[in-house]
Amino acid sequence: MTRVSRLLLSLAALALAGAACTQQESVSPVSPAPTPAATAVSTTSLAPPVTEPSATDAPAPTTPETTTTAPPTTTPPPSGTPSSTSTQFYGGGDPDGWLYLGRWTGNAWESALDDDQQPRQPAIASEEVLIHEIDVNPITGTVGAPAETCSDERTGPAISPNARAPEDPGFGYRAIAFDAEWTTQPRQIALVDAQIDSYAAAGVAAFEGTGVDAATGTIQQIVVSDLDGDGDDESLVTFGGTDFSALLLIDADTGTSLTVARDNVPVAAPDTGATTETTEATEPSSETYRTLAVADLNGDGLMEFVVHAWEGTDATVIVNSYDGTEVTAVLTAGC
Repeated sequence: MTRVSRLLLSLAALALAGAACTQQESVSPVSPAPTPAATAVSTTSLAPPVTEPSATDAPAPTTPETTTTAPPTTTPPPSGTPSSTSTQFYGGGDPDGWLYLGRWTGNAWESALDDDQQPRQPAIASEEVLIHEIDVNPITGTVGAPAETCSDERTGPAISPNARAPEDPGFGYRAIAFDAEWTTQPRQIALVDAQIDSYAAAGVAAFEGTGVDAATGTIQQIVVSDLDGDGDDESLVTFGGTDFSALLLIDADTGTSLTVARDNVPVAAPDTGATTETTEATEPSSETYRTLAVADLNGDGLMEFVVHAWEGTDATVIVNSYDGTEVTAVLTAGC
């Protein structure tokens, strides 16, 4: 039985308690949930089509179909020691120029903004980069001339093939690109299309105390991988509904659930009948999340996960690290 099959069988049998789901709080497993029905996964790719062979899916009849990224032949344990090589990161999607996200300096993460919150201008040195998108194998991209990437006249390199805009929300970022001298995906990554009751319960629990009726929410994305290389898989679960969204990291072995991000439109106060003067305002909205890539960004054998967040017409890319205990946002950039 392949690791993907074992991963999906264990995922289908997971049951997480519907207890509060806050940063670093543990939930106790409950009785195993029934195996979810298999659901087809709609796969996408960078444009033009990927020339490398994609991973094939061969799940058991009772397990969800998945799109997976194949690991190398041998999978060494994480070294925990990052590369001393400086590496720059770019997010691609709606604009022609790829957004500069920041860099690994060789010993620390460096933001795309300086201390005065002014954009740093990257020194584009690499002619080729690896492009990562959540549902295709990494492919080699060619770095071209600078092009406009933000309305404030920021530019970034044009990279071919360019990433398309996300299907949801139709703008923003879909992939990341960077140059690496190490294996960027040392362990399998699976995109799972399923509704798992225990995961939905964890999503509902994430909104306790907010006044939001999260029981109307659904699971919108599940990405599974062993991020920290300890042999146990983690699930990155996006859960939400109208005007609320959360991104959870759920450990498949212990049932521990971390709330990575959460946002919702404020619940309206009860109408007291009092009249107040108001000014015209835009309709409130909440931030929504999707995992757009999982990869080892600094060569230490641990895999970061990259999140696309959007609210209204604003889109942001957030790079998160996970050390097996807590999640840390190490880079954040947007227009």
